[in-house]
Amino acid sequence: MMNKPVNSRLSAAVLLLASLAVLLMGTFDRDLWTPDEPREAAMCLEMSRTGDYMIPHLAGQPFVEKPPLFYAVSAGFIHLFGGYIGNTPALRLVTVMFGIGTLLMTFLLARRLFGPESGTLAAALLATMLGFIENFHWIRIDAALCFFVIAAIWCFAEIYIAGKPLFCIPAGLFTAGAFLCKGPVGPVLIAVPWLAMAGLWLIRQKTGIDGKNHYHTGFHAVGLLIFLALSGAWVVYLKTRGGEALWNEWFWVNQVGRLTGVSAAKSHIRKGAPLYYVFQTFIYTMPWLPLVIFWAGGVIGRLYKRLPVSKNEIFLFLWGVGSVLLLSLSATKRGIYMAPVLPAFALMCVPVISSVHQRKWLKGYFFAWLVLCAILLFVFTFIPFAASHLPRKIPAEAAAFLQTFGFRNMVAGIGFFICLYLIYGFKKHNTDIGHIILASAVLYIGLFAVPAKAVDAAKSMGEGVKAFTGKISPDLRPRIAGYNFNETMLGCFYYYAGWAAPQITDDSRLNRIINGADPRYESVIVNRDAPRDKAIQYINEHVTVPYRILEEQYTGQDKHARGVFWITGRSL
Repeated sequence: MMNKPVNSRLSAAVLLLASLAVLLMGTFDRDLWTPDEPREAAMCLEMSRTGDYMIPHLAGQPFVEKPPLFYAVSAGFIHLFGGYIGNTPALRLVTVMFGIGTLLMTFLLARRLFGPESGTLAAALLATMLGFIENFHWIRIDAALCFFVIAAIWCFAEIYIAGKPLFCIPAGLFTAGAFLCKGPVGPVLIAVPWLAMAGLWLIRQKTGIDGKNHYHTGFHAVGLLIFLALSGAWVVYLKTRGGEALWNEWFWVNQVGRLTGVSAAKSHIRKGAPLYYVFQTFIYTMPWLPLVIFWAGGVIGRLYKRLPVSKNEIFLFLWGVGSVLLLSLSATKRGIYMAPVLPAFALMCVPVISSVHQRKWLKGYFFAWLVLCAILLFVFTFIPFAASHLPRKIPAEAAAFLQTFGFRNMVAGIGFFICLYLIYGFKKHNTDIGHIILASAVLYIGLFAVPAKAVDAAKSMGEGVKAFTGKISPDLRPRIAGYNFNETMLGCFYYYAGWAAPQITDDSRLNRIINGADPRYESVIVNRDAPRDKAIQYINEHVTVPYRILEEQYTGQDKHARGVFWITGRSL
C-alpha cells in the first residue's frame, strides 16, 4: 500500500540500485555538450597540464569566473584516470562522485530529521528529480557546489539536532569547499538553512526545552576560523599573485556584477523576473511536485490555523522558501543555480508519503505518471520502425541513429515492460511510492539510452573541430589568430586539438592580418554561430580587404549553425 514508506531491505536495495543506475546511465558514453561542457572540460584539462591549481585558465588566459576547487579536483581525476578511461570519462566521473556524495548526505540528513527508514526514500526521490538528472549529467561546477552545501547542512544538523558540536569542524571545511567552488554564493546558500536551524536551536536553548544551555562557542569559533582560513587564503592569493585586474574580474564583474546585473557582457542576466525560480521549482522537482505542494500546503494551513508545526517542518520550509527568495534577488538567473536547494524539496516529500493514499487526486496523478512513463518508453523502444515519420528538421546524425534498432532500444523495452507490470499492480493491488520511483528511474534510463544518445550524435563538436584543425599544419598555427571565438569554441579548440588560439578583437588588425601587414599573424580563423550565408555576411561586414577561405567546417547540433572559417589574403 502507498501508506508505507520503503519498508524492506529488498525494496531499499532496489531503489538505491535504481538511483545509481540513473546517475551512471548516459554519463560515460557521450561527448561534451554545449553550452558549458567544452569550456569547463578545457579548463580542467589545462589545469592538469600546467599544474597551476590556484588560478583557472581557458586557452592560455586566466579565467576567474569561479574559484579553482572544482577544476583542481577534475584535473586530479584526469591525472589518475585519464590515461585509462580517457579524459572525458574521467571528468564525468567527478560529477558522478559528487552526485553519490550528494545522495549520501541527503540520506544522512533525512535519517537525522525523520528516522532511519527515511534515508533511502529521500535519496531516491532526489535521484529521480528532473533537476538532479540535469545537473548531475553535466560537467559543471554546480554538482560540486550541491555536494558541499548539503554536506555542510548535514553537519549543522548533527550539531543542533544531535548535539554533536565536534561537527563544527567538518561544517567549516564543507562551507569553505562551497566557497572555493563558486564563490560567496556557496556560503550564502548554506547560510539560509543554517540560520533557520540555528534560530530554532537557540529558541530551544533560551526556553530551556533541552535542559542546560550549551552554546558550544569554542567549537563554532574553530569551524568559522577553518572556513575563513581556507577561503581567505585563495582570496589573498588571487589579490596578491593574480593582480588587481584579475581581482576586479572575479569580485566586481563576476560576483557583484552578476548579482546586481551591471555586468552586461555576462550571460543569464534576467532583470524583472521575480517568479523565475518559482517556475523553475515546478520544473526541477518533477515528478514529485505534487508531493511538495501537498507538504507546503499542509504546513501553511496549520500555521494559518495556529495548529502545531514541528521544528523540522519549519526548518525545511524556511530552507526551501528562503533559498528561492534569495536566488530571486539576483539579476543573474539560471535553472541550474537551484541544484543546491533540491535536497530540501526531496526531504519535504518524505513526511507526506504515509498520507498519500488518502488523496485520490495524488493517486490519480501517480497512475497517470506511470502511464506516461510506459508510453515514452514504448516510443523509445520502437522508434526505429517509425523512422519514415521523423521530422525532416532532425539532424542527419541523430536520424541515422534513431532509425537503427539496437541494444539501447532493448534497454528501453525492458523499462517499458517494467512499467506495464507496475501499472497492472497499481490497478489490481494499489502500489507504494517505491514503485513510482522505480518507474521514474527506468524512464530516465530509457531517455539516456535512446533520445540522449541521438542528441549526442548530432550535438558532439569533437569530430568537427578535429577535422578542421587537422587540416592546419602545426607549423602554421603560431601565425594564426582567432576572431569572434566564444567560450565554447575556445574550449573546443583547446580540448580537442590542444590549441590555445590567440584572440584578436580589433577589426583594423583583422584587416591588417588578412592584408599581410601584421608582424605576428598571417591568417585568421573566424567563428560565427550562423548558417553559411549569414556567416559570410558577418565576415564581409568586418573584413574590408580581399580575402579567400582556406578551410571551413560546421560543428555541433546543427551543422549549418556553428561555422569556423580559416581566411587569409595571401598564399600560405
